[in-house]
Amino acid sequence: MATFGQRIRELRKAKGFTQRELADLVGINFTYLSKIENGKLEQDQSPRGDTIQSMAEALDADADELMLLARKIPESIKQLVIDRPEIFKKMITLTEDQLDRLAEEME
Repeated sequence: MATFGQRIRELRKAKGFTQRELADLVGINFTYLSKIENGKLEQDQSPRGDTIQSMAEALDADADELMLLARKIPESIKQLVIDRPEIFKKMITLTEDQLDRLAEEME
């Protein structure tokens, strides 16, 4: 699985944007974008949710996918956990094999 930065680079190149062009569209410094793509960010430099959302829009990408790759929980998932905590409490007790079977059944 790609990292957040690798996925951003892949999407950017597929759209034909330079780092500077994407950074301008998103409203960030292109050196910051370079750090994102190269995995050179310090822990406290992680992109904010609104920045990730802007990147998703500029790249015609799935915002939830990018949020998860950036190790952030999308609002839709947060709300689901709040609304149905019993389901998630059960899920954390499942083994990897059980989770794999569940995912297969859901497809």
